[in-house]
Amino acid sequence: MTGDFGPDRLRQLFGDPNEDGVYLVGVVEFSDDASEDQWSYVGNIQMGTLASVASRLGYERRDITISEPYREPGRGVLPDGTELAVTSTTVRGSASWYRSSREPTPEERLRWAGHPVPPPPPPEPVPVGPNMETARPRIEEHQDEVFYTKTGKSFTYRTNRYTLIIVESRRNVQWHEIRSALEAWPIAGPSEIPRCPERSGRYVYGIVSDERIRQGDW
Repeated sequence: MTGDFGPDRLRQLFGDPNEDGVYLVGVVEFSDDASEDQWSYVGNIQMGTLASVASRLGYERRDITISEPYREPGRGVLPDGTELAVTSTTVRGSASWYRSSREPTPEERLRWAGHPVPPPPPPEPVPVGPNMETARPRIEEHQDEVFYTKTGKSFTYRTNRYTLIIVESRRNVQWHEIRSALEAWPIAGPSEIPRCPERSGRYVYGIVSDERIRQGDW
């Protein structure tokens, strides 16, 4: 069985070729801490990726001719003369044994073809006003510091994924109670926090009204 893919279809699958007419069909990732022996596996994965792509295009895996095995990038030629390539890149901080084959990103395909790469989109704007996206990191940052209820009683807290634990009373404050206070802001005291019992509200209000958490944002 042989493939029947013209240039238009190949561009749909792999983007534009480079100036030599070679299509980028894969990227092998491996650890930047890999040893020389571990790095040698990259070439094997590149050749396996080329064979897999040939199979996707309707050829037998053995039909692709590997050009200069273990050279970067890995390259193969199909029976119809189409040239394919698989590059490699390191992944910082990954385990030394890590290696994986993946599809090229749109940016990698553009660079391969010599096209300009659009700048990345601007970061999402930071939400303004009282909200959990702003408040929670600050609440977590200031755990173990002394806070005060509206009546002046001091307390400290510890946070985990689900709750805040008031150290002195060993009472749990739920994150959704913090959210209720933020959504209701401005409030004058704990009694105005919806869906929050007074025994928790005194601590919730003491936290969300503290300038270390507000930082002038609400």
